[in-house]
Amino acid sequence: MSCKVCGSFSVGKFDAEMNVHFPGYANLTKPTVKISPTIVICRDCGFAEFQVPKTELRQLDERVAGTGTDGTST
Repeated sequence: MSCKVCGSFSVGKFDAEMNVHFPGYANLTKPTVKISPTIVICRDCGFAEFQVPKTELRQLDERVAGTGTDGTST
């Protein structure tokens, strides 16, 4: 596997934990979404990429739409 930006073969997979926040002052009280993807990182240029798991992606969609995972308004 090579880097999509610089073409280097110095890439590695790493486990990560992220907390996704929603932008804007009005969203300060909106719950964050915790995701734990595997990240592919180029050790030469620093480019990184990951895919959000379906469960967490669904949570992001619900929070953007204004409903929590229990269907209540957030």
